[in-house]
Amino acid sequence: MSHAGKLLGTVALILCATIAVSGCASTPDTPEREITNVTGDLYRFREVRHVGMFLVTPDGIIVVDPTNPGLAQWLKDELDERFGLPVRYVIYSHAHNDHASGGEVFADTATFVGHVNMRHNLQKPPADAPLLPRERLWDANGNGQIEYDEGNRYAKMAFDIMGIDHSGSVTRSDIWESRFGNRLLGTIVPPDIYYADQMTVTLGGKSVELHFAGLGHTDDMSIVLFPEERTIYVVDALTPHRLPFEDLDGTFLPEWRDWMRQVDTLDFDIVSPGHEAIGTKADVAEQISYFEDLIDGVSTGIESGLSKQEIVDTVLLEQYSHMLQYDNWRVPNVEGAYEILISNER
Repeated sequence: MSHAGKLLGTVALILCATIAVSGCASTPDTPEREITNVTGDLYRFREVRHVGMFLVTPDGIIVVDPTNPGLAQWLKDELDERFGLPVRYVIYSHAHNDHASGGEVFADTATFVGHVNMRHNLQKPPADAPLLPRERLWDANGNGQIEYDEGNRYAKMAFDIMGIDHSGSVTRSDIWESRFGNRLLGTIVPPDIYYADQMTVTLGGKSVELHFAGLGHTDDMSIVLFPEERTIYVVDALTPHRLPFEDLDGTFLPEWRDWMRQVDTLDFDIVSPGHEAIGTKADVAEQISYFEDLIDGVSTGIESGLSKQEIVDTVLLEQYSHMLQYDNWRVPNVEGAYEILISNER
């Protein structure tokens, strides 16, 4: 197998591990890819546990998050067959390449839209760019790079995506490439239109609202509201019935909690997440409560001078044990919150 082939296989395994709740393999009655109706002319499209959306109008289709080249091409073929309408807009939830890649298949007919902070997130930092504050926590030898045995999950993921031997190290530029770059997941088409606070996309008598609620899972996250369908699409930052992903990734705390509070002020009934099943507005309240208790518990431990392990052992969050991935992700959630809050002080 070629080096590129090995890397593609590695990425597939990494993405499966990243998104799986009960495993990557589809059951016989669950197709790997499918389109399901949410309400009216609003649909979800899914590949394993990555989910995007589209809205059909008389004048064309609005797609949200093309996800990756293979899924985007499959979606284009399905849309052509089912509706015979061109994709006129592609909206990005944020710039992470496992949601934003693949839009080039719609480039002939579509205008691309995203938050203004996508502009800097899609600019690759130089090789000597400094590590981010949380990444500096892992740099035990202080050389400005991350060795494999120093880093956490997403730093280690960069080794495999970039094909870097585990005896080497990764830079800030390498870590960026694994999250935003085009190396293996295909091209991220930059937005043609950027917005700052709020924007409405109108097509064929239907509208889609984009709302920016501040820092959260990323600094460029759009909440996509379909007002007529009373549905929001939120990605990575809010997943009904489930704990946040592993060690909270490269996120912002306590701002993420405040981001969720802003989501809760919008007028909607249905939550369509970028992973997992649809929920309701009541699920937003549960997520807010979870983040409040997580942040308060970890902050209290830090203020009391407890170590990371002592905080992990005491911030049990047992009132959320009914949520998906509690047994697997409670510990990394606490560890991630500790690292993020500690790095804020540096």
